[in-house]
Amino acid sequence: MTELGKRLKEAREAKNISLDELQDMTKIQKRYLIGIEEGNYAIMPGNFYVRAFIKQYAEAVGLDPEQIFEEYKQDIPQSYQEEVPQPLSRVKTRQQLSPESTKWLDLLPKLLIAAVVVGIAVIIWLLLQNNAENKQESLVKKETTTEVESSENSPLEKAKEKAKKQESQNKQEKAGQQTKEAPAPKATLNVIETRGNLSTIELTNSEKFVIELTSKGNSWVEVYNTKGHSFFKGSLTNGQTQTFDLSAETEVFVKIGRTLDVDMKVNGQPFTYPIDPKDEVFQKMKFIFKKS
Repeated sequence: MTELGKRLKEAREAKNISLDELQDMTKIQKRYLIGIEEGNYAIMPGNFYVRAFIKQYAEAVGLDPEQIFEEYKQDIPQSYQEEVPQPLSRVKTRQQLSPESTKWLDLLPKLLIAAVVVGIAVIIWLLLQNNAENKQESLVKKETTTEVESSENSPLEKAKEKAKKQESQNKQEKAGQQTKEAPAPKATLNVIETRGNLSTIELTNSEKFVIELTSKGNSWVEVYNTKGHSFFKGSLTNGQTQTFDLSAETEVFVKIGRTLDVDMKVNGQPFTYPIDPKDEVFQKMKFIFKKS
């Protein structure tokens, strides 16, 4: 095992990340990850992939790839440095147009001009028709409004309207008093404990439990319950959102490979990670839902 492989393996174990989880996070096959840790670069699919795989491994366990390359450059043989592919030569072929094709090309501008003229004429006709309909509709509305106003100005209609307003006001005042007397309990999230990169959170005073995950980059995510049922397991790409209605569950686990790139909401409210993502990129959370 090289010093580089030893450093990467220690960082992975310190974050409590298994090789299987690292494979899901980086999309690099497990045997290549083992090859990096053991310094066995000969099993890699090609010279170019050595540095690329080491870079992805370092980022996943929270290390700076450039610093790793500088400190352990002696562990990466020169023969495995990035290869720059030679530019490919391109041969352009010319096809000679037939007389029939040339004829159609000559007619094409004329056909386009004719189509534009017809299109403009249709648009003008539609605008004129729409304007006439709007005027007619406006006239009908004006006549109807005049008739309604005349009816509403009668003493009987005024009395009915006043009674309706008074009844509506009384209902609003009564509803306001009932709301003040019995305020609804507010949902609360409490972090019970944090051990390593695993945090336990309790959700109370709520009838629902909905988690929304929105990715700002690329991150591996897994959501599952204690019965082994998986709601989601895979990668979220930039701008992608996944929503999970977990109201029927009592305990749910959420794993996020790069918390720096994923925003979380619980019941529509922004959720703050128990551990600062700058200090712990890969986090596991256990939610305990106590329905009110």
